[in-house]
Amino acid sequence: MSTIVNYVENVSHEKGFDHSTNLFERGLLTSLDVLSLVAFIEETFHLQISGDDVDMATFGTIDGLVEMVTRKQAEALTCASHVVDR
Repeated sequence: MSTIVNYVENVSHEKGFDHSTNLFERGLLTSLDVLSLVAFIEETFHLQISGDDVDMATFGTIDGLVEMVTRKQAEALTCASHVVDR
């Protein structure tokens, strides 16, 4: 989680906000920041983010971002274990 928090704090130039705060309503991120955030998450966590993943519930808060990364990492592990089992 700290990796995502640090990234958002760096982009927004604000620190110490609640992880359930809506990043867009508070003005911490703009729609243009989403593109760089997607690239950051994909590169940092070696995940694929689809257009279906990009919504306000997921990208609107730190909590939503962390939940998505955690879920996608679990999905990737499940897929990898199925490949190994074959």
